[in-house]
Amino acid sequence: MFQPTDCGEPQAQFEDRVCSMFEADGGMFEVLDRNMSSDPFEPDIILMDADGWVLNILCYYVEELPADGRITLFPRTFGMRKWVEDSQERPAFLVLGVGGTTSSPEEVYFSRFFNFPSKDVDLSDMVGFRLNWFDYRFLERIITDDFERMYSP
Repeated sequence: MFQPTDCGEPQAQFEDRVCSMFEADGGMFEVLDRNMSSDPFEPDIILMDADGWVLNILCYYVEELPADGRITLFPRTFGMRKWVEDSQERPAFLVLGVGGTTSSPEEVYFSRFFNFPSKDVDLSDMVGFRLNWFDYRFLERIITDDFERMYSP
């Protein structure tokens, strides 16, 4: 199984790319904080939408698409990252980039972090979380849909 590292330059560059999407003009989210210390008990990015709802973003990038389609998420810190708050008040999402470059991954997966119960992931099981394009609009739609499910009567 392919096992990249939990931190380092590629991870920081991928986090920068994700953050820059949310910081772009016209977006519905404001970046409140970034985890510059790489503390695994904290989210990588904290966002707030126009209504004041806060959400946590975890970012992970795998440089090479493994031949067997299996990766290990946060090999050294997965258990610690499961402590990042995920609740109705503050949902936690994972942005997973695989292959390509940190600014343009071959594949991007995005979902609530609780949908990744184990650090060992078979990408064929994650097809429903795959984005067709690394585009802010896709991320925004998934987040908005999740908020509507949580808060609609």
